[in-house]
Amino acid sequence: MATKQKIITKPSNVPVENEEARVRNDRQAVFQLVRDLVQAQCERGDEELTKRLWQDVADREIDLDRVINLMYTCSFHEDDNEMTKVDETYQKTGLVG
Repeated sequence: MATKQKIITKPSNVPVENEEARVRNDRQAVFQLVRDLVQAQCERGDEELTKRLWQDVADREIDLDRVINLMYTCSFHEDDNEMTKVDETYQKTGLVG
């Protein structure tokens, strides 16, 4: 005999403004990691630093495709607007580029 379970959901106690701030902060942290990776891996060729940064990406459980997309799709990693547009496209569609 199957029993029905009633699922009770509670509204989030986190105000929308706080959630938006968290997303912005998370995005800025990802952008900084991407900038650091571009500098270490592509500009300086620093293998040890590159390994540590990729380990940081893994430890934080950041989507690898997201990081790679930002690294290789953006022309100007210092431009938050460009990085945001590329990241939002990836987040919405899952498409690279």
